Amino acid sequence: MICPNCGEEAESLSPVDAGLKLRLQSNGELQNIPLEICSKCIKKLSKSLSQGALLRKNAQAKEQNRLMLWRSRVNLVKQAKTYMKKKSFSDAAVTYEKYLRVLEIVYDKKAGELTPDLFNNEARRSEMTVIASVYWDLMRIYDTSPKHIERLDKSGEKLAAFARFTPIYTSILRRAEAEVRNAQNPKSFKKFLSRAQTLRSRCFIATSAFNYESPTVLILCRFRDEFLLNFSLGRILINLYYFFAPACARG
Repeated sequence: MICPNCGEEAESLSPVDAGLKLRLQSNGELQNIPLEICSKCIKKLSKSLSQGALLRKNAQAKEQNRLMLWRSRVNLVKQAKTYMKKKSFSDAAVTYEKYLRVLEIVYDKKAGELTPDLFNNEARRSEMTVIASVYWDLMRIYDTSPKHIERLDKSGEKLAAFARFTPIYTSILRRAEAEVRNAQNPKSFKKFLSRAQTLRSRCFIATSAFNYESPTVLILCRFRDEFLLNFSLGRILINLYYFFAPACARG
């Protein structure tokens, strides 16, 4: 006889047992399976469902692990801040790097691949302020040792990318300007300042309509820097602008 499921010749056909039916039904596959099939098909279906259950279990475990890691990030930052107060800079750096690695795992990113666009929803937006403060502390830590110049510059690059979307932007710029005078590696802080100011000064919508050197754009930039940045509501409006303006400019 021919199995109606696989179309191959079989010695006999067997009804699909209740347990297998239930599992097929939960997967939405029962309607595609004949009432009686060959023993090979029954074994294949059982194996497939077992593998599917294992994959689902692994996916759930991975998601649970991500949730636990996400929750752990708060304690990591608190612990690192405590180390900073005690001037235990090496411990602080290790703990901060763990915090950043947690975010990379949560967002399925490789080391160093965190970007502001990952945090553009309302629930996660405040995380960028934490990230900016972490990179600022890492800059200060890595500045204490000449062998960490590369890490210092990388932290400055990341800080410039994130700080412009946070309310602590102007505060970090002022502190960086002070560090230029006191740092062991002032060139790294100058690089950060140049990069941060260049990134922040981009005016997406106005520049797409006019040109970066036009008087209109310069007036808008002055209004932003000399007026809006002095008020909390103004800083919120600026942050919202930098989130949505690129898409508007492209559209």
